[in-house]
Amino acid sequence: MSRIFEINYKRLVLLLLPTFLRKELLVAFLRAATAPEVTLHNSFLVNRKNNLYRLRMNGQVCYLRKVLNDAFPEAGGGIWIEDGEITGHWVYAWDDDQERVLLAYDLNTDHATRVWDEAVIMDNVNNFIVFCPEKIRSFEIKIKSVLNTYKLLSKSYNIRYYE
Repeated sequence: MSRIFEINYKRLVLLLLPTFLRKELLVAFLRAATAPEVTLHNSFLVNRKNNLYRLRMNGQVCYLRKVLNDAFPEAGGGIWIEDGEITGHWVYAWDDDQERVLLAYDLNTDHATRVWDEAVIMDNVNNFIVFCPEKIRSFEIKIKSVLNTYKLLSKSYNIRYYE
């Protein structure tokens, strides 16, 4: 980290003031006069730190996981990412008896169940799946926002919650 932007304004005021003018009241006045500059400089440093953090992160899985775990400390580091490959064979069909009801037939058991979860249908489309603890479900919009900020544009994802 470069120290080029670190400025000690208290010391700078004293160094730029001639020695015969270094009285307590004048130094206090000059420090009060430089207070807006100090506030602006601190805002600049915070913004610079955030920009450098964002530039270091990219769409790689390890960085996405780190960003998510940094953004949600209440998850306790329990967020992880896996590939979005599905296992098993599913066939989707429309039910003839009911109008526009999508059924999923499991070829192993030959049993039809109604498909309610869009994530089950979209599993083969998503490139990765984000697993989050159930206790951060209320932050789902923020999770999506963080993911959309850092993921590659060509990648899609699905969020799943676990206990």
